[in-house]
Amino acid sequence: MQSRIRSLASDTLIYGVFTVVGRFLTFFLTPIYSNYLTQIELGDVTIFFSIIAFLNITFALGMDSSFFRFYSKDDINQTKKVFSTAYFTIGFMSVVISTIVFVFAEKIAPTMSSLPNSVTLVRIAAFLPLLDSFLIIPMAMLRMTGKAKRFAWSRFAMIIVAFNLNLWFVIGFHWGAEGVFWAQLISSVFGIFLFLPDLFRFLVFKFDKSLTLQMLRFGFPTMPAALSGMILQVADRPILKYLATTDQSKQVAIYSVNYRLAIPMMLFVTIFEYAWKPFYLSRYNDPDAKQLFSRIFTYFTLISVVLFLFIGFYIEFIVRMPFIGGNFIKSDYWSGLGIVPIILFGYYLNGAFSNFAAGFHISKKTDYLPLAVGIAAIVNIVFNFIAIPIWGIYGAAWATFIAYLVSSTLLYLISRKVYPIDYNWRKIIMVLLLMSVVYFPIAYCTNNINLGLAFIIRTGGIIVFVSALFYFKFFTTSEIKSIRSLFKKK
Repeated sequence: MQSRIRSLASDTLIYGVFTVVGRFLTFFLTPIYSNYLTQIELGDVTIFFSIIAFLNITFALGMDSSFFRFYSKDDINQTKKVFSTAYFTIGFMSVVISTIVFVFAEKIAPTMSSLPNSVTLVRIAAFLPLLDSFLIIPMAMLRMTGKAKRFAWSRFAMIIVAFNLNLWFVIGFHWGAEGVFWAQLISSVFGIFLFLPDLFRFLVFKFDKSLTLQMLRFGFPTMPAALSGMILQVADRPILKYLATTDQSKQVAIYSVNYRLAIPMMLFVTIFEYAWKPFYLSRYNDPDAKQLFSRIFTYFTLISVVLFLFIGFYIEFIVRMPFIGGNFIKSDYWSGLGIVPIILFGYYLNGAFSNFAAGFHISKKTDYLPLAVGIAAIVNIVFNFIAIPIWGIYGAAWATFIAYLVSSTLLYLISRKVYPIDYNWRKIIMVLLLMSVVYFPIAYCTNNINLGLAFIIRTGGIIVFVSALFYFKFFTTSEIKSIRSLFKKK
């Protein structure tokens, strides 16, 4: 038992490290895009990739989930049949839709972009979800066979290729938005070549109608949950594009760039999620499991709040740092910095959702999870349509915040009946109130003053926050001793 748990933890660490490093590397394309693409180009690129994210789920038809269900580790012939059925079903769907998009590119392009080369962009973009679809089942096979290292290295290698090609095409050749698309396309082709040995090994050219229907019946119902999750992540960009009152593409660009500046919180939540699930599934039988889970959520909140304060206070200094092509973020985008705290707290709420989800996995009542995400997705769409015409990018940010608040609140309320945990709300509310009392007045008062003075005052605010934690006895006596021991000379 313990060896299997260690194996799971090891795989989780591998997936987590490479995912986090990959996302962080991809994040560094944001300042490059802000300095080398026009706002219209960056806005349109964002829209294209938001739509591609939805198409990737549509093309999959839930067959990745079906593959996990019908895969047989003890029957290689059954595995080949399942692998081939899933692969060709996804491939057929992808080829049909991508061909339609390619053929009708001239009619689609004006609805997507105002760039002179918009037709070319649509035609290149038509191949991106198609190529991605050819990677879904081979990657699923690696997960099912426990080849975490190869899975992680393959994805990371594709990111490295895409990153370097972006530098080459966007900075070196000055291809603009088209360079971004070519970089991604070549990266996907590279990924397919990495999996050619698997395709030769597992693909069999024989159609099994019965198995195809069984896998579709199992997989198709999983799509709404996947689409709902994607709506929470990217639906605000297309809606902003079509509802913004002026300079739609520019508004999307400003929103997208500043949204990505909240990546430290996203990375923290991602790392936590990778470690959290195997942790609670291996600990829920402990006699003090619920007390342990409660304490973890308290400290998850504390770390999130500290991140919020550091990013919220210092983001104005970070964007001004020297970088390739100028500043870390070009000054044209600084007008949207106000959405960063909203997105930061939205990510915290998403992490709270992961905390509350533990009880549903432990009690095997996971049907509630897609329900909460689905309702939040609907709320997200509704609030985007209400708020964007009034507040622009801030309306989109608040819609995202409210959606995450709804999903986490719903899950907590339902968890009270499914797997009740007595969270230490006194400490949680205390740390959130302290954050609010420190952050909002200082951020407001230092908004338009000398940057040097603002830096000093904001740093003082963080010192006050930490001091208040000790003053109001957030830490127990044993925790204070442990903290002091970190600073003692050995």
